[in-house]
Amino acid sequence: MEYHDISPQFVSEFFALVDSASRIVITGHEFPDDDSIASILSIYTLISTRDPQKDLRMYCLGREDKHLSCFKNYDRIEFYKEIADHLKGTDLLIVLDGGKFARFSHKPEILKAVPLTICLDHHSSPIDQFTLSLVIPEAPACSQIICRTFFNPSKIDSDLAKIFLLGILGDTGNLSYLKPSQSETITIVKNLIDISQLNILEFQTSYRSVSRRVFSAIKEFVKNTKFISQEPNWPSFQYSFVTRNFVTRHHYSDNEITEAGFLYVYRYLRTISGYTWGFVISPRADGDATISCRSLPGSVNVKDLLENMGIGGGHDDSAGGKFTHQKKSLDAPECLKTVLLWMHLHSPNSN
Repeated sequence: MEYHDISPQFVSEFFALVDSASRIVITGHEFPDDDSIASILSIYTLISTRDPQKDLRMYCLGREDKHLSCFKNYDRIEFYKEIADHLKGTDLLIVLDGGKFARFSHKPEILKAVPLTICLDHHSSPIDQFTLSLVIPEAPACSQIICRTFFNPSKIDSDLAKIFLLGILGDTGNLSYLKPSQSETITIVKNLIDISQLNILEFQTSYRSVSRRVFSAIKEFVKNTKFISQEPNWPSFQYSFVTRNFVTRHHYSDNEITEAGFLYVYRYLRTISGYTWGFVISPRADGDATISCRSLPGSVNVKDLLENMGIGGGHDDSAGGKFTHQKKSLDAPECLKTVLLWMHLHSPNSN
């Protein structure tokens, strides 16, 4: 059953599936961001509070980020190179912040075979078939959907408020990405701050301090930045990357490069005058490479760009994807050529 609005009927069906399951696995998308982690932790809190004896696991494809250990139950998340290898006996799989099984595993067919599946998401891309789903593209964060669907303020303690703030502030760029139709988020954040009694700057410093190594990687992204104004039919854009040689020479982990790329994207994409959209490309230890795109309203629809290329998706102004290697590891420059060639052969859609 598919839902696109919060309703008592959805909540009732959600708990009916949870109560019927013997073993439940909760997961977020590959390379989980703040919103994905917050969604996992909040659903875990919801179910474990309802039934402390339930066999309940949290799995993620990727590596642990020790910065996030300050959030309650983060240490219970199990990180794997492939979650599909650990689903034996699972009769309910809950996927969060994504609507395609391929976003959660390199073996999506195994995830599809789990008897019961639930999806909660806030992306507008078409989703796979689930036993139950709630998708609200108008919501700025999946964790906000969870907050509004299952919790009233009286049932949110300080630990849970911090988790929701992690997700909502993370996916809204500290509220800077909000649209007029999403002003409700400001009220939700106010309530969460009242409950947690947090200073936002101090709160985020506790899990977003930057090491000198990550700062050096940010400098590499800045050094490799290019500005393009000559591509026919496309608005002026910027891009950057780090090479596999840079990553291996300095022994960077995927988490460090992800953090550096996120900070570069947050600080520098969409902020350079005259360049309304752009992207960054980074290699991964497994041989793949990722791309992260951002755009301003009225510029390129980056979700459509990555979906039409067949490598990813997301939101109209914020999207991500992955280049999958075949026989040899991919490097950012060759992935860049793939993007530029595709752009040369196609025209953009506006967001």
